Amino acid sequence: MSLIERITDHIVAQYLGGDASELGPDTALLELNVIDSASIFDIVRFLGESEGVPIPIEELSAENFATIRAIAALVERLRGS
Repeated sequence: MSLIERITDHIVAQYLGGDASELGPDTALLELNVIDSASIFDIVRFLGESEGVPIPIEELSAENFATIRAIAALVERLRGS
């Protein structure tokens, strides 16, 4: 399972009640209120636990959490990949 799929699965389970029909890698998560600022902290915890990537506070920006693809890119960048 890819990183994008793992992030998608988490968001679908936590915030969309299992309905992924409207969610894609480039869906505007914040603009469409799929997630909010509190949700970002849950996603940060999830990424730390599942991916072993701690997200520094200075990386908590709307840009880095705008889409699933942006979140995955953040993780990959922090991994040094």
